[in-house]
This record gives sequence, structure tokens and C-alpha cells, in this order.
Amino acid sequence: MKKKKKKKSKRYHKINKAFAVEFDYHLPVLLKESIDFLVTNPDGVYIDGTLGGGGHTEEILNRLSERGRIHSFDIDEEAAVHCQKKFWGELSKGSDSRLVIHNEPYDKACSIEGMRGNINGFLLDLGVSSRQLDNSCRGFSYRTNSNLDMRFGSHGKSAADILHAATEEELERVLRLLGEEPFSRIIARRIIETRRTAHPISTTFGLRALVEQSVPYHIRNKSLSRVFQALRIAVNNELDTLEKTMKDSVNILSAGGRLVIISYHSLEDRIVKTFFKDYSKERTDNKIANSMPVLKILTKKPVIPTEQELLSNPRARSAKMRVAERL
Repeated sequence: MKKKKKKKSKRYHKINKAFAVEFDYHLPVLLKESIDFLVTNPDGVYIDGTLGGGGHTEEILNRLSERGRIHSFDIDEEAAVHCQKKFWGELSKGSDSRLVIHNEPYDKACSIEGMRGNINGFLLDLGVSSRQLDNSCRGFSYRTNSNLDMRFGSHGKSAADILHAATEEELERVLRLLGEEPFSRIIARRIIETRRTAHPISTTFGLRALVEQSVPYHIRNKSLSRVFQALRIAVNNELDTLEKTMKDSVNILSAGGRLVIISYHSLEDRIVKTFFKDYSKERTDNKIANSMPVLKILTKKPVIPTEQELLSNPRARSAKMRVAERL
């Protein structure tokens, strides 16, 4: 007789008010777990590559001595301004402040002068903050109507610009590769047809309606998530930036320094997993022949949020954290 397969227990998706946590900007994911891995020396120098609402930065500061330092990065000007106010007490110390806030993308962290080989920990909490999702003007969510922007910063092409100018083949490729959307070809074709016969798509609800018309009813919410994800990744060049930053981080981490990365979808997690695997074994590439391993993987399996965390923050349900240490 065939053994019956055990049903996987469902992860919580709705907030349980008994476990709800108030937050003013963004509720950090895997807060304790990530900082436990990250901060190994209270006198060390750390980088928070994705400042957001400052939740992880605040916990890092709580673990540092007066000699410790943290550089926190975010390309989103709103996040930088929010945290300038949030950490005013620390920042007002001038040269004695343990915190420096950089309103720049996190790949710039690897070019801080004098930091080569001196960083004790580098944290990346990838994805979109709660404030960005809930802000009706940014265009990150299909649940509120706004202009299709999706830029983390204020420069470069918006999502609407891509929909207006890209070819059908380019759109199909973006949706298929960056969103893993099975109906990418149909959606891309409808975008082009709409562009030719009506007004170009420039709002979140305009794109939402088009996607809903293009896919079966029972998967439309998943398709909407995948399409919006794909456009956001394309607009912000997220995957290339992640790969570049991971490679550069190897040069600035000290021996024993840790790279802690929290990802939220399979594309990101696959890139992080592959990078950690490649750099934790002997490598042969164009620059270094038969190089010794430079990283030691500390998480054999990714760390995921507990059921209790999901009760208060269901947006954390897809989070996966991987950690590696510089040899």
C-alpha cells in the first residue's frame, strides 16, 4: 500500500491582533535572529545596507559599545529623512556618533574609504518596506491606485516608462525571468495592444485590470504579485545590484566578518544560495586560479520566521535568511 503523504501545515497569513506589534514605518523581519548572527564584536564596524525604517540599525546600535560604528544605506530619500529624525540623539553627537546614514544604494557601501578588510558584518534585508507598499503614491502595490513609479529612489526609468517603451519580447522576458509568470507572453501582448489602441498604461489599477483580463481567475492574485514584482526588480536593477554587492563585500569583510542576507522571493534566494556555495569552495575563474574558499556557510538551511512572528507580521511569510562568514 502507498503511504499517504502528510499535508504540510499552512503558514499564517492574517494578523492575529493579540500578537500585533505597533510600528511607525516598517516592521523589521527576523530582527533578533539576524542581529544575533551579525554582531559578534561590540567594538566592530557594521553596515546595514537596507536602512528602511531603521529597525535593524536600532538593534545593532543596542549591541554596540561606544567604540562600535555602523554605516546605514538607503536610496529612498523618505527612509533617510525618517531615520535622521529617529536617530537624532545619536547623530547629534557629531564625530562621536556611532551611526552614519547614507542616502545611497547599498552597493556604494563597498566603496567606503578605508573600510577594505575592516567590516565585521554586512546586513541586507532585501525587498520592499511596509511604508513603500502602503504609500499610495509609489506604485509598488496593486491594491491601491497610483502612478506606476516603483523606483526606490528618484532617478532612472519608472515602471510606466518601461511599459511605454519596451518591445513585446522585452516585456515577455522581464515578466518570465524576473516574475516567473507563466502567462508572461499573453500579458506582454496585451500591454502592446493596449498601447496601440488606447492610452498607455500609467497607473497601478490600469495594469491590474490588464493582468486580470489575461490570466485565469483562480490565479490572478498570484499573477498580479509576480507581474508587479518583475517590474519593480527591472526598474531598480535589483538582481544585478545584489550580485555585484555580494562579490564586492568579500573584499571589505574582515576575517570572521559576516554577510547576512534576508530575501523574499526565489530569484533572490537562488542568487544568494549559489553565491555562498561558490565562494565556500575552491574556485577557478578568470581572475583567481585555484583560489581557496573565502566564505564559510553558517546556515545549512535558510532561517525562516517563526509562527509567532507571522502572527504579527504576515508580510514576513516568504522571508529566508542565509549567513556566511569571511575566512
